[in-house]
Amino acid sequence: MLEQILTSVIQTYGSFGLLIVMIVQTIIAPIPSEAMIMFAGAIGIAVWKVVVFAGIGTLIGAIIAFWVGRKGGRPVLMKLLGDEWVENLDEWINKHGRRGILITRLIPIIPFDLISYITGVTSLNFRDYFVATFLGVFPRMLILALIGNTAGRVLKFVGVGLELTILLGTIGFIVLIFLDRKGYIGTIKRFVMEKVMRKKLV
Repeated sequence: MLEQILTSVIQTYGSFGLLIVMIVQTIIAPIPSEAMIMFAGAIGIAVWKVVVFAGIGTLIGAIIAFWVGRKGGRPVLMKLLGDEWVENLDEWINKHGRRGILITRLIPIIPFDLISYITGVTSLNFRDYFVATFLGVFPRMLILALIGNTAGRVLKFVGVGLELTILLGTIGFIVLIFLDRKGYIGTIKRFVMEKVMRKKLV
């Protein structure tokens, strides 16, 4: 399974593997980036390395996604994401601009990839998009890395070894993918976005 391959890359290549994984998952992998970052923190990669390498990887992925949206246009995004997200977020980002991008970057549960793709078809210029993304991505990584690191420390404290931690992390990925395919993760994301946007997604 794809999530097993990506977790294996992180285990084998550490922080550099995490950087590659964050680029890949942003562009093609339907796996929550939050889970990847917390997993890296839980298996013992230093928090600062998770923040730096996951942040750089996510930033690169966000730039690629932005230009996919800008060059591919609305028809491509409609096929990738569906009109529900594109229409509503397009309007919201055009209204709030750089400030809106920064807000979405700072809230971990808001889908990073989704915002990156959709911003490409808005009127927001690349410079403002990049600045807002750069300012928001590293605090987001820090929060998630600390959560993962804390979880790893707790597991170690109660006697759970690294191999079992990795196993639990892999099981967690499988559960997340299952919940995502059933629509539960999407429901949570939609609820959070509705609160941020203060409007009902159609």
